[in-house]
Amino acid sequence: MRNINQNIQWTIDRIREMKGVPLYVKVNRGRNKFETIEGVIESAYPAVFTVRASGGEINTFSYADILARNIFFYQKPPERS
Repeated sequence: MRNINQNIQWTIDRIREMKGVPLYVKVNRGRNKFETIEGVIESAYPAVFTVRASGGEINTFSYADILARNIFFYQKPPERS
């Protein structure tokens, strides 16, 4: 069983703070299948949040996925000119 050490309201507040910031989202799809999505958090609703990938598709996740450690966020490094 997974250990949940965070508060759900704290998680929701952090997601709202990261809205619009370019990032990578690593998602555990189960059975050792991981997917990395490059995009931005577009919207934060009471139970779910949406991530718009750089290709234009929208992915929806619940805050419980973060608490269960099925989703990880990595900040996209700044582009060099």
